[in-house]
Amino acid sequence: MGSEERQHSGAGSVDRRSPTGGRLRETRWETLASLSNTAIGGEADEDLLQRFVQGAVDTLQATRGFVALAEAEYGGLALGPTAGTGWNEETRRDRLADRQNTNTLTAQVASTGRAICYDDLNRELPGYTPYFPDIRSALVVPIQLKLEGCVRGVINIESVREGAFAEDDIAFVSALADLAALRLAMTSLNARERALVQMGRELSVSPDPDALMQRVLTITHEILRFEDCSLFFLEPGAHRLVLVATRGALTPHIRKATYALGEGLTGWVAAQDVPVRLPDPREHPNYKGLHREIAEGETGAFIAVPIKAHSGVVGVLRALRRKSNSPWFPNEFTQEDQDVLETIAAQVGTAVDNAQLLARLVQSERMAAWGEMSAMNSHMIGNRVFGIKGDLNELEYVVGKGPDNETLSDLKRSSVRPLLESMKNGIFRLEELLAEFRDFVRATALATAPAEATEVTRNVVAETFPRRGNIILTERYTSEPLPIMADPIKLVRALSELVENAVTFQGEGGSLEVETRLIHPGDPMPYAISVSYSSPEGWALISFSDQGPGVPEADKDKIFRPFYTSRPRGMGLGLAIVKGIIEAHHGGIAEVGTEGQGARFVIILPLKKDIVQ
Repeated sequence: MGSEERQHSGAGSVDRRSPTGGRLRETRWETLASLSNTAIGGEADEDLLQRFVQGAVDTLQATRGFVALAEAEYGGLALGPTAGTGWNEETRRDRLADRQNTNTLTAQVASTGRAICYDDLNRELPGYTPYFPDIRSALVVPIQLKLEGCVRGVINIESVREGAFAEDDIAFVSALADLAALRLAMTSLNARERALVQMGRELSVSPDPDALMQRVLTITHEILRFEDCSLFFLEPGAHRLVLVATRGALTPHIRKATYALGEGLTGWVAAQDVPVRLPDPREHPNYKGLHREIAEGETGAFIAVPIKAHSGVVGVLRALRRKSNSPWFPNEFTQEDQDVLETIAAQVGTAVDNAQLLARLVQSERMAAWGEMSAMNSHMIGNRVFGIKGDLNELEYVVGKGPDNETLSDLKRSSVRPLLESMKNGIFRLEELLAEFRDFVRATALATAPAEATEVTRNVVAETFPRRGNIILTERYTSEPLPIMADPIKLVRALSELVENAVTFQGEGGSLEVETRLIHPGDPMPYAISVSYSSPEGWALISFSDQGPGVPEADKDKIFRPFYTSRPRGMGLGLAIVKGIIEAHHGGIAEVGTEGQGARFVIILPLKKDIVQ
């Protein structure tokens, strides 16, 4: 069997198995010019491809032809428009379906991206059985843009005549294939652009976060064509990712399926802050298959990208495809797919930032209004308390000596004295509550000056921690400078509260470990601490870890809310004040300990290196 390799500008490498055959057809270029005008028109892709294959069959006087398009979601080819004789419902259904796993000419071109042309299948491919038994000549060309590197489909032209196609015919069909590839690429690009714009709009206005995340997956599916997709978010203050939205088998496990940071491929993507794209996720050393959208043996291509906000990685968006139906035609995710998924993840990350900023704005407006009203009430209450204290002092004098220096009887004194003491204690307690409330209202009003985070922390511990108690203190301070801008009085107030809490909750003894360290610029934010400020110079980290009872998982967010307390005394404003002070410094705070093993409060503050003296 004679053969030679030839290059063609339209189809890439052309495998021309026989150099013979073909006659010059002047009309082919007129047809090409006519069809090229329709390629950029408003006609639907299906109708355009129908024109192309019909034009090829008519111009080349072929017997029949068809277009097969790649199915990225499942792998393999799906039969598209057909032309010529021999087509009916049965042949259309079976033309590719029953030959997916065989080495057909269509499959060969789809998998190699190389056009082929045979003058006589019986002679050149002995033993090959074409689907239509009357076929002698075949011309098969890939629909492919060179820059893409992937085959979008195939144009297959067949004839009952031997040597039906010449070199010019290969060039003609290849040119049609190039036009088809360009049109399909434009359609795909326009669809992706519309979907991304639509997603951007919905992310900015949707009031329902859960419905919005499901909508994100729906739009993502329209762009990438996958079997399943899932969205995991990092729990605030925790070290684990929680499933918040999915499209398939994991739906019953929403809010239940989790990955620890670094666990499995999903946790690894979040911990490393890097995307991953694999033809088979089981090839990756971190693969565990804890929560599978697709059965183990059917899982194919996998892609996952981190979702990043200003605070760092806040989640992971991942998609999967089933194993390709056709070993000769993979359905792996491409670099272009990864770029699109990263764009979607960036939009989601921006939406998370916007939602957090809006929540803070609403909260700050409420607090401002409440604070203004409360400040006036506090002043009025304070005046009244001052008057009551004066009355108490006078009453105490009267009870002690009585009018004209006459003393009360012991019976009356023993009855009145406890009441006086109770009233005095109540007044003192009311003054404490008013002071705590004033601190809460004024927590975010700062007067900042240059400071060093480790020095401030060391001084707070020295002044606050009871050295003669039954709690063991361990201090681990970094030797690297941690320059910050801070209100020294307010920051000391916040750190002192955390030291006092650790001591209070370890009444029978325990330990307190205090640590400071540097978070370099670009490093992932530890424990997914949420901040509304970007620090190009890095962050100072301060942590307080004890061996007390710890904080239940369900209460980790509640403990920072105003008026939430687990102690009999106080208004529950202590940690709310701490949070307000830290966030006013453009920092963040989270409790990341484990219930039963102790509490751990972690603070991050933005560095200001230019203030170093």
